[in-house]
Amino acid sequence: MAFVKLKSRTENMDKILLALYVVLGIVNAYASAVGNATIIYVTKPLLMPVLIVYFLLLTPKPSNTYRNLILLALVLSWFGDTFLMFVENPPYWEHFFILGLGSFLFTHVFYARAFYKTPATGPGFLKRKPLFIIPFLVLFFGNIFLLWEGIPAEMKIPVVVYSAVIVTMAMTCLNLSGRIEHRAFLLLFLGVMLFVVSDMIIGIKKFVVPPDANKAVLQAAI
Repeated sequence: MAFVKLKSRTENMDKILLALYVVLGIVNAYASAVGNATIIYVTKPLLMPVLIVYFLLLTPKPSNTYRNLILLALVLSWFGDTFLMFVENPPYWEHFFILGLGSFLFTHVFYARAFYKTPATGPGFLKRKPLFIIPFLVLFFGNIFLLWEGIPAEMKIPVVVYSAVIVTMAMTCLNLSGRIEHRAFLLLFLGVMLFVVSDMIIGIKKFVVPPDANKAVLQAAI
C-alpha cells in the first residue's frame, strides 16, 4: 500500500512539473517576443532545473551511463541558456556568447554519447539506410554557407566545430530509429530537431540579421 501511494505521488509530481515547464516555456517565449527582460530573467533560469527534476523522477535507479550523460547534458543546457540570456538582454554581455556556445557544444557531445549508449537492438538506422546521411550533410554545409560571411574571423572555427557536433548529435539520434520503441523515438527525434532548428535560428540572429532589425520572432527561440 505504501508503495502504491509513493508511486501515485511520484506520478502526480511528474504531471505538476511537466505542466510547470510548459507554462514557464510559454511565458518565457512571450517575454522574449515582446522584449520583457524582467520576465525573461525570472523564467529562463527555471526551465532547465524543472526539466532536470522531471527527468530524475522518470529515470530508473540506480544511475547508469545513459542517465548520467543525459543529466550532464541538461545541466550544461542550463549554463548555456543562462549565458545566452545575458547576451540577448541587458546588460548585453557579448563575451558570454562564447561561454554559451561552449556549454551547448558539450551538451551535444553528451547527448550524442548518450544516444550511442542507449540500449537498443539491431543495426543502426544509418547503417541500414546510409543515404539518410545526405540531408544532414546538406544541413551542415547549408548552415555554414548561410552564416559564413557574418561570422568574425576568430569565431569561424568554433562555429564550424559546433555545427558539426550538433549535426552529429542529430544523426546519432536518428540512428535509434527501429531500435527503440517507435513513439519514444519520434518524441526524442522531434526534440532533437527542435534543438537543431533553435540553434540555427540563434546563429542567424547572431551573424546574419542586422542589429537594428526586428528580432522578436527570432528571440523566442533563445
